[in-house]
Amino acid sequence: MAPGLRIRALAVLVDPSSWSPPALRDEMEGWALELSERARSLSSRGIDVWTTRISLPGLPGDDPSMIERVASAAPDKVLISIGHTRRPEVLEAAARRGLYAYFPMADPEDAGPVAGAMYRVSSGNPEDATRMAVSAGGGLVHTPYFPASSARPGEKILAASILYPSDVDPSDFRGSIARAFRYVERAMPWAAIDYSMSPWMDESVAGLLERISGSALVGPGSMHAISEVNRAIRESAGPTAIGFNEIMLPVEEDSRMKEMARDGSIRVADLLRLSSVCVAGVDMAVVSAGLEVLRRLLLDARSVALSARKPLGVRLIPVDEPPGTQVQLGRFGRATVIGA
Repeated sequence: MAPGLRIRALAVLVDPSSWSPPALRDEMEGWALELSERARSLSSRGIDVWTTRISLPGLPGDDPSMIERVASAAPDKVLISIGHTRRPEVLEAAARRGLYAYFPMADPEDAGPVAGAMYRVSSGNPEDATRMAVSAGGGLVHTPYFPASSARPGEKILAASILYPSDVDPSDFRGSIARAFRYVERAMPWAAIDYSMSPWMDESVAGLLERISGSALVGPGSMHAISEVNRAIRESAGPTAIGFNEIMLPVEEDSRMKEMARDGSIRVADLLRLSSVCVAGVDMAVVSAGLEVLRRLLLDARSVALSARKPLGVRLIPVDEPPGTQVQLGRFGRATVIGA
């Protein structure tokens, strides 16, 4: 195995036994300790864990007053998702408080209120908007990938996502994907795994797809390449697969896609087209869009999700600046605004 494979996220998806402040704090500290011990064990085998995470099943009663309780109980250096919410005001408040959340958007009438929440958060601080997402089509998602992650009521699942683009040989992507999966399964027999192929900057999924297809990401043959790699991922995934298990193309987390944003060769319309064969094709994109354009983009994403009969994670960061403008996204660095 090449040395690039790492655990991008080690998470516990869990339903607290109690939401009282002391009990919730104690449980979350216990889960954080368990994740830390698992991470140390993997590190002793030469496998780095980048982040540890706790994902909840949504707030009791979808009550916005619970957000501060969860934030106050959160252990240091552990990312927290409250899970899904059906209230745009909860989505907005969670993101502002440093928590992750997503909205399962099944009803087209929800597009306007959700677009409003996304726009207000991004207007205040674009980095805050990276912690909120929409599950277009309304499906609930159980995965270690944030923001579209929630636990199953009454259950506790240890789950992991893996970073492996550098382990994939473009000339033998099926075989190298299967070998990477078997390696991580042997190292983590206790974990459910989201086998999705996701990038982190120079560990570029877009660049790998271009080497496989022989064309630019949005050029002829790119959708076929995505479809074939997705098939390889599904066929090689183990029996404990959880979550999306497909290619992910978050614009501002992939150095090749960041380059395409800078040179203006990708728009949200291109991402929507790719999303017909890729579950997270509309992700981490800073888009020049007002409320009405954003609402329509969410409706388009919902239509794609319903047609494909699968959840579609959407994380758009709307700004008023024109395409080509640079904005600061905190830990993600400088991002380039793209057109709708």
